[in-house]
Amino acid sequence: MNKIAELVERMKAIPDKETRAAQLEGMKAVRDKVRAAADAADRLRVRTVALAAIMDVDFVDKGTLSLTQASQSATTLKKRYDQGLGFDLKRADAALIQINERLDQGSSAVDKGWRALIDDQVRRFKPLAEAAERAMLPGASSLRNAIGVVEGWRDRPPVNRQAAHLYSEHAAQMPASIAKLGLEGRAGKFMVDASNGRAKARDLQDADVLAFLEAYPAVWAMLKVSL
Repeated sequence: MNKIAELVERMKAIPDKETRAAQLEGMKAVRDKVRAAADAADRLRVRTVALAAIMDVDFVDKGTLSLTQASQSATTLKKRYDQGLGFDLKRADAALIQINERLDQGSSAVDKGWRALIDDQVRRFKPLAEAAERAMLPGASSLRNAIGVVEGWRDRPPVNRQAAHLYSEHAAQMPASIAKLGLEGRAGKFMVDASNGRAKARDLQDADVLAFLEAYPAVWAMLKVSL
């Protein structure tokens, strides 16, 4: 074979080499994306397991469902390669897009649900704390501090079991502080209503309310009661 013929043969091989090189780069890119998706799945799995251990809420179920759906898509992609069907960049990218969408949906559901949970707890206990502070009840600052600690969890949901149990301990301090103030049940509702001018005179006939007022006579000065 003369030199020109050899050159022709070598030039024929160039497109194949370029194709193989492009495929290799594509496979490497997919590999990196798969690793990133796997890390995201692990983070979501740990979070949902941790939260499920301390509460039964729908947003944890949504996160778990998204994780399951992402895992199913990953299993389907894996089976294709296990069966020797070859590497298809477009198919792999499409599968990864679906996987990441599921993981994003799950993470968003958990984050949004968690913030709503904290907001609801703070909204439920803060009026009692404000009423207790207005009445200058002993222990009012403890309730306010307990609410502040829980509020601090809003943008950092538990990422593992240890953090989840720590949150549970912090959340338990709010009702515990209210119990020490005697602001549970009817007495608590009366305090909040009275401090905002919404309490009714008939509420003063309630035994729990009367017992609370007898325990804290200074509260009378700040009450606003409608007839």
